[in-house]
Amino acid sequence: MMPLLRHQPPRTRFMSASDTSSHQQPPRFVDIGANLLDDRYIKGIYRGTFRHEPDLDLVIERSIAAGVQHLLLTAGTIAESRAAVRAVREWRTRYPQMTVGCTVGVHPTRCQQVFVDTNVPAENLLQELLEIAQDGMKDQSVLAIGEIGLDYERLEFCPKEIQQQFLIQQLQHVAKPTGLPLFLHNRNVGTDLYDILQQNKDCWTRHKGVVHSFDDTLDIAELFLSDFYIGLNGCSLRTEESLKVVQALPLDRILLETDCPYCEVRAAHPGYAYIQTHFEAKAEKKFERGKCVKSRQEPCHIIQVAEVIAGVKQIPLLEVSEACFHNSIACFFSNE
Repeated sequence: MMPLLRHQPPRTRFMSASDTSSHQQPPRFVDIGANLLDDRYIKGIYRGTFRHEPDLDLVIERSIAAGVQHLLLTAGTIAESRAAVRAVREWRTRYPQMTVGCTVGVHPTRCQQVFVDTNVPAENLLQELLEIAQDGMKDQSVLAIGEIGLDYERLEFCPKEIQQQFLIQQLQHVAKPTGLPLFLHNRNVGTDLYDILQQNKDCWTRHKGVVHSFDDTLDIAELFLSDFYIGLNGCSLRTEESLKVVQALPLDRILLETDCPYCEVRAAHPGYAYIQTHFEAKAEKKFERGKCVKSRQEPCHIIQVAEVIAGVKQIPLLEVSEACFHNSIACFFSNE
């Protein structure tokens, strides 16, 4: 692997909701992972405390101004899946400048809560998920099954055996009958996710899905590359080792995401020096309409992820944005 190169810190520019003139050909983006139903956007609540009026409308307006043309709204429970489908249908009318879709599925850390800690038989809940997905497929509101996968960093929420069981169940009873792409969670699990996917290859279609928020080794990435895209966000860019993985990934297998409101590219991160575009922000307690909230990511911040990748790979931003745009369309927004 070639050594990681360093640029001199680039010129900083600030983007506002009306700023579309910074590039002769503005970059365009698909945010393939946005948790926009989070209370921070729809209620102005942070860690159980109300801080400001809801500002989801402003968040989406900033995203559109920053070049986000397509967005995948992510869900992690059955209730969130239903809410995501409703939101997509509403937003399509309200924000015609952006193409929106969503995922349907149960996150690995929520499998105990959803499938075990209720009095409802698991087969009934899986059938409910399937029906939500099939209903959303009628108007292309639902574009992927997810967020499903494995997470061994947070076993206090769900034991690995339960995660594995209901990953397989969702593959067999939701992903397989729908044929939709997979939106996969992979956190500190070695090859377990890869192995389960290989054992259930009849449940998914090659090159139709993403291992999102990737922060593992290059060896693990290379296992997935022949069948899936790799999703990169701020959590994928936190260390020098992570940047070396990004440098080695082929551009035609990368998708961009924010995983907002999480995964900020922080000033302490090694890739931060590559960021050229900044957004005015206030602390949540000092909220000001028209400005971002500090440390709360939004889809507009996807340009920062692209800038870090461009810097690490020593290629133009537009090359990154266009390649990842087309990759994302091929994965989620194309009927081919």
